[in-house]
Amino acid sequence: MNAGNRCRVLVVEDEFLVALQIEADLLAAGYVVVGPFTSLAQSISAARAHPFDIATLDLNLRGEFAYPLVDELVDRKVPVLLLTGYAAHDLPERFRALPRLAKPFDGTQLIRKISDIYPVS
Repeated sequence: MNAGNRCRVLVVEDEFLVALQIEADLLAAGYVVVGPFTSLAQSISAARAHPFDIATLDLNLRGEFAYPLVDELVDRKVPVLLLTGYAAHDLPERFRALPRLAKPFDGTQLIRKISDIYPVS
């Protein structure tokens, strides 16, 4: 873990207000926020350049799917939480078992899901 034992969360979300709310919820819960990033190219670049412990990913970034980023993070064994309106059966089969939080969600659900995936002692 980084930042003095504070979990660092990469946030990828293209909807401005949703990104602000995710950031506010994470900061209030004591997480360090990396991002938010709004495009696939920006997100991939950030994921390669910045240290983080877990990623929250909106899958549809202005019509461009974040699948290449998900594949890269899974290959790197980085915990991923998909934040999406898509049902599991609408996702590529390789992503169906990944943790997912259906939109819309609230901050309590987000924090609970992250702490389930990446428990901090």
